[in-house]
Amino acid sequence: MSTASKLPPSQPLSMTTAEMAAVSLLAHYSGHTHELYSYQLCRWFTWYQTNGLDPLIGIQRAHVKLYIRNLGEAGLMASSINTMMHGLRGCFRFAHIDRLIPADPAVYARLPKVHTDESRTHASTGSN
Repeated sequence: MSTASKLPPSQPLSMTTAEMAAVSLLAHYSGHTHELYSYQLCRWFTWYQTNGLDPLIGIQRAHVKLYIRNLGEAGLMASSINTMMHGLRGCFRFAHIDRLIPADPAVYARLPKVHTDESRTHASTGSN
C-alpha cells in the first residue's frame, strides 16, 4: 500500500490481491473495530513494503513470526502484539477462504503468552 494511514477506496479493477483481502475482511466490520483492523493491516502492509515484499502473496509462517518479533522489538507488550495480530490473522483467513492464497500462513504462528495477574481480577461475586 502506498500509505500507512488509510486503505485505498474499493475499486476492484485496480486493487492488488492484498488490498482485495483487506477489503474482504474490513467489509464485515464497522466503527472502532473497522478502524482498528484497518490500522493493523496498514501497519503490516507498510512493514512489508519497507522490506520489499508483497503483504499477501508468498508470505510464509516465518514472515509472520518475524513480524511478531518486530512488534515486540518496537516495544509492544505481549497483549498489544496479540491485539495487533487480530486484523492480520483475519485478513489471512479471509484470503484463504476466498482462494486468494493457498494456505493461511498465520494459523500456526505462535503469539506471545500473555501473563495475567490474578490479584488484579474482578472481585468475586460470592454470596454473603
